[in-house]
Amino acid sequence: MVTPEFKQIRGRIRTVGKYTVDIRRKEYLDFSGAAMAVGHNFVTPSDLTSPVSFLVFRNSYTERLMGKLKTMSGFSNVAFATSGTEACDAALQMNYGKAYISFEGAYHGLDYITYLVSNGTGIDRKNGIVHLKFPNSEVSEEYAIQENERILKKASRVLDTEGGTVITELVQSDGGINVMGKQFASSLKEMVRDFNLRLIVDEVYTALGRSGEMFLYKSYGLRPNSVCLGKALGAGLPLGAVLYNGDYPLYKNNVVSMQAATMFTARVALKVLSRITEEEVRYVREMGKEIIERLQEIRNERIKEVRGRGFMIGVEFVDSRGKPDPEYSLKMRNRIAKKGVVCTLVGAKNNVLKITPPVTIPRRMLERGVSIIADELKATQEFKGRRLH
Repeated sequence: MVTPEFKQIRGRIRTVGKYTVDIRRKEYLDFSGAAMAVGHNFVTPSDLTSPVSFLVFRNSYTERLMGKLKTMSGFSNVAFATSGTEACDAALQMNYGKAYISFEGAYHGLDYITYLVSNGTGIDRKNGIVHLKFPNSEVSEEYAIQENERILKKASRVLDTEGGTVITELVQSDGGINVMGKQFASSLKEMVRDFNLRLIVDEVYTALGRSGEMFLYKSYGLRPNSVCLGKALGAGLPLGAVLYNGDYPLYKNNVVSMQAATMFTARVALKVLSRITEEEVRYVREMGKEIIERLQEIRNERIKEVRGRGFMIGVEFVDSRGKPDPEYSLKMRNRIAKKGVVCTLVGAKNNVLKITPPVTIPRRMLERGVSIIADELKATQEFKGRRLH
């Protein structure tokens, strides 16, 4: 089960900058992802329009947002939700009754269906879910592909997998910044074809520039039936979306719930999309490569691997025996925070430092934060007898 660490930084926020928070009169760069797509202070007083529901009242902001997402993605329909979890849940309900196929290390939400597909291993006959392997630092693409073929053949004898649904992330966030490789993506395409599966791509984390792509599924050559977006679309406000083709009676007036894509959140989302330009996306893609290469050059025997894509970067820590070391990871995370950069820990053992700068952060601030992280990663001492916060 994936349970991200999310231990709070001590002290309450006094003020908030565009990419920083001020705690006890000390400024922290937020590389935790809490700034979502664009930064903390993205919503201005001029954006504070009424949050009336699109379920009842038509408004130009929600209609424009719907049209913008269709144009950007190429999908013919959009259904709005209040979160990525709700979007994934709605997408899964499109094919309810057939088997669900997901991957170990996945996180799609905490409601009933998304929780079940996010956790577990092997074949869950009771709930009709097949959990396949996803490549990571301990599971090679080749092994995962071979094992998945075996699991699916076995599952097809006890579950109705033909015409079922497979849901996947392209970069597992909470699972430990595990990036799907091209070979694995090819096996996914074959799986979808061979079992006549509906494909849902969960892009709550990867879309809208953070991966260095507006929509990451396009770079893999995937043709999903649905793509799910989350609160990054609304700069952290309650907003999500399902992009899809065809008609589904589940959605009334293109919303999943009463407060999905209200006039207020839709107006903010339009502002977000106007900021995430092709130039901004290219900046994330290029700078992400530079940051990963820089961190990979660091010689620290506790670093097992540095991996990622765009502004989704993970540093995996192990002990002297090569085993996951969550204690060292937390101390390193706290040490970096003490120097002014806030990150989080992810992975099944909470031993992966997740570095997630805001997409629109200026280069000078980005380089300052990366330099702090790099300097601390170069330290190999064991933090003996010290309590770091």
